[in-house]
Amino acid sequence: MNWFLRTFFHLLYHSFAWSYDLVASVVSDGRWKDWVRSVLPLIKGKDVLELGSGTGTLQVALIEAGYFTLGIDQSRQMMRIAKSNLGRMVAQPGILMRGWAQELPFADASMDTIVATFPSGYITRPSTLLSCRRVLRHGGRLVVLLGVNIADDSFKKRLLRGLYLITRQTLPPQSVLEKLRVKMRDFGFTADFVSVTCQQDVLTVMVATADWPYQPGFIM
Repeated sequence: MNWFLRTFFHLLYHSFAWSYDLVASVVSDGRWKDWVRSVLPLIKGKDVLELGSGTGTLQVALIEAGYFTLGIDQSRQMMRIAKSNLGRMVAQPGILMRGWAQELPFADASMDTIVATFPSGYITRPSTLLSCRRVLRHGGRLVVLLGVNIADDSFKKRLLRGLYLITRQTLPPQSVLEKLRVKMRDFGFTADFVSVTCQQDVLTVMVATADWPYQPGFIM
């Protein structure tokens, strides 16, 4: 199953990136974009970096809200689609680039918020956390939309909950969140977990604050 999921998501993010928005809409019953935009009230400051910017849904919302925003994604196909979408939807497109969260090509202490929605396992790798900590300003935030609990108890929604369980997009259990809280502390973050209601669905978002100034050469 793990091999199947890795293969499926790799194809969806790369060769079949053109179908991403359609697939996301179908498997969320049309709620995906609203879920993604639900993190906006948790954004802090002016300069915002999105990890895994995908087809640009959150980038559009950030620009419309007045943020200076950058998006980074490792998929060339996603980058092309996102640039096309931003070119059609906003007057001043944000800056999009291809890259990896583990090696962010930005200056130390240059961002107020780093945000990721429904990311894969890369988000909690030590290299990712170190890279994010370096780029965030003191007091900045790493905002991560971790999962969703669909409220409706209809047959269709029960099927969707089963699908999210398989794809690991359900809400993490409390024990996992507590382990993540401890891990984030080791990398210079104070992590809180926030419940956000969106169309009666409940989203769990990690808001991790960089609680001391970044020190060059810091290694765990």
